[in-house]
Amino acid sequence: MRIKSITAKNYKIHGEISVELDGTCTVIGGPNECGKSTLAEAAHRALFLKAKISGEGQKSIVSWIHGGQPEVDVIFEAGGKTYEIYKRFSGATGMARLSEVGGGTWQDEAAEEQLARI
Repeated sequence: MRIKSITAKNYKIHGEISVELDGTCTVIGGPNECGKSTLAEAAHRALFLKAKISGEGQKSIVSWIHGGQPEVDVIFEAGGKTYEIYKRFSGATGMARLSEVGGGTWQDEAAEEQLARI
């Protein structure tokens, strides 16, 4: 799997940030506490955790600065195909949408299941 871009909105310190990643090497730099690790965490959660997370797990990612529910969008390549996973982490109303470029689109639990297969 190769991550091509990460967008996080209302995610901890980030109101909205979008980063395009180079195909060969990407270095994310900046001062302490500017959100570098938070960006990597957002991508990890979008790829590996359910959108309907609740309790402390959900509360821990809500921005204490920006309003709205945390949202993460990751574009990635796997198995020669390009996908986009979008998740809104908002407890029981959380949602997931997985799209294959030039292919199908899956919503919510079907998106989570398809993502796990990829």
